[in-house]
Amino acid sequence: MVKFVTRFYGTSVTIVMVGLALVIWLGVMREFRLDDSFITFRYAQNLAAGHGLVYNPGDTTLSTTAPLYAILLAGLSHFVPDFHFLGGLVGALSIGIGGGMFYRLAAFTYSKNTSFSWKALWAATAYTLALPLWLALGMETPVWIMLVLVAAASILDERQWLAGLALGLATVVRPDAALPAILIGFSLLLQTIPRLGTRKYPLRPLLYFSTLYLVPVLLYTAWSYLNYGSPFPVTLGAKSAQAFMGITGLGPYVTIPAGLGLIAQDLFKQSSLYMVFLLLSIFGLAGHLSKVSWMLTLWGGLHLTAYATLGVAPYRWYYAPIVPGIIALAATGLSYLHQRLSEHHFRLAGSVVSIIAGLGLVAQAISLFTVYQVMQTGEQRGPMLPIIDWQVYRETGEWLAANTPPNATLGVAEVGQIGFYAERYMTDYLGLLQPEVTANLQRGDLYSWLAGYAPDYLTFQRFRGSGLALYNLFIQDDPWFNANYRQVAQIDDPRYQLGPVQIYERIQPTTPVTLQPLVRAFGNLRLTGVALDRRRVPTTGGAVRIRLDWEVIGTLPNPLYIAVKVLNRPLLPGHDGHYDSTHWRGSFSTWHAFVIPEGLGSGFYRVLVAVGASDSNSFIEQPVSAIELYPPS
Repeated sequence: MVKFVTRFYGTSVTIVMVGLALVIWLGVMREFRLDDSFITFRYAQNLAAGHGLVYNPGDTTLSTTAPLYAILLAGLSHFVPDFHFLGGLVGALSIGIGGGMFYRLAAFTYSKNTSFSWKALWAATAYTLALPLWLALGMETPVWIMLVLVAAASILDERQWLAGLALGLATVVRPDAALPAILIGFSLLLQTIPRLGTRKYPLRPLLYFSTLYLVPVLLYTAWSYLNYGSPFPVTLGAKSAQAFMGITGLGPYVTIPAGLGLIAQDLFKQSSLYMVFLLLSIFGLAGHLSKVSWMLTLWGGLHLTAYATLGVAPYRWYYAPIVPGIIALAATGLSYLHQRLSEHHFRLAGSVVSIIAGLGLVAQAISLFTVYQVMQTGEQRGPMLPIIDWQVYRETGEWLAANTPPNATLGVAEVGQIGFYAERYMTDYLGLLQPEVTANLQRGDLYSWLAGYAPDYLTFQRFRGSGLALYNLFIQDDPWFNANYRQVAQIDDPRYQLGPVQIYERIQPTTPVTLQPLVRAFGNLRLTGVALDRRRVPTTGGAVRIRLDWEVIGTLPNPLYIAVKVLNRPLLPGHDGHYDSTHWRGSFSTWHAFVIPEGLGSGFYRVLVAVGASDSNSFIEQPVSAIELYPPS
């Protein structure tokens, strides 16, 4: 009878929460598009089309943090082909099911699952309304957090095998789920130790949990090694490089702890009633936290600590895993407050606590309504509000799909929606698709991506009232860029406050570089090769790209200056680069570019390379190659 009652209430609340989530999705979040989610959508799209789990067909690079989520979407896309709609549907269902699981977890604490608990219903509703989950819609975030909650509920039902399987799948959806798996596994180990020698098969629960967890994880690990050479996505290095450059999803040089403060500040700006969650969480710490509440709270804290330790650039969906812990604390605080008021024979204890609980839900409803307003007008911005970029990014991708050759290469700074709708070979400035770009950024090399890849088309986010730039690289006055690219389109949306997207087409053909091995010592930096894309240039002028292959043999000055010059009266400046050499190790390449103007006489011109400390006037300068200028026929 107890099990029947438990399942009845749990199932009923789950259905209600799923219904509530679907209403929020269709009524508020239907048009919401998170740009990063379209990276995973493109993986799923290519897999469904038979190209494999890749972003660019033919490239075996793992750029998505959610391989199992991409596989799920690829399978479901045969029934629901619109990936944006499908991602929203899966996310909404995951949030609703997560709310149902939260009811079961809270009910176990407040009613031992034998009767209906309004406090558990409040916790489930608060989870389902949580803005950090909704602003990750389309991402894998709601899915893997839901699977963690399924695992926690399964532990309460003593179905350790199901908990292990759910966490194993969650880890393949996103590796972050390994942390709650460790916490639950450690908890089971602590429960097992006292039972050794006193019970038959005391290790069975832990063994079931561990085995069912490891099966999907090990299968994925073996498969990813065979396909990509590593189970870890390149995005981890890319996010670290972005943090190194000060590029984050919450503002320049924002850290993980500072990002949490910005998110809290923005939520309180939306509604001061969020103070309810803060006060209830404080009461929760004073109350009797259940093991589940402790685990959820500890999970959130350790999650943020791990991200801060990794030193990655913060994005708002990184903070979603702290939602279960905050709600668990607040629900415990609600129960503690009700208990203390009742102990003091306060007649309106139930009414007061109900009003307080209701005010917390009102705060969440205000946030969702604010999101709806912003999506209509685009007038407000903040870390906990959507950026209205989807119309301009989608139109940019569709323009590229309609106006570029199928074999064109596209260079972008924001690779999500543009890449998904363009369906062209993509390379991105922030290193999400090519590991060598990430390595460049980690070395403080902001220019080599542009000159090295020289994409057929470039898209720029042109900030209103500002010059043309790629984040920290001001590109507007670069001679090589201006000689090789022209603007062919501009796409704007008044709601997108950052500015229009401009599309540039390469007007000069690129030629393969020719490697010339050589050895030149520049202190502790050794030049091992030079490659130019043009060794002969007409006297009418032309643009030249040059690749320098380096090897680090000792400590380098920091910051480091590298310049390429063409000399033989007069002096022609090339691209001068100032680099943070903190992470310079081993062998790598830097790309440079310059323009030879019209009017120079024919003959051979030496190509010089100068290296030294940026804050010094003393540089080592040596010739490394030569360029011939010839009169055009």
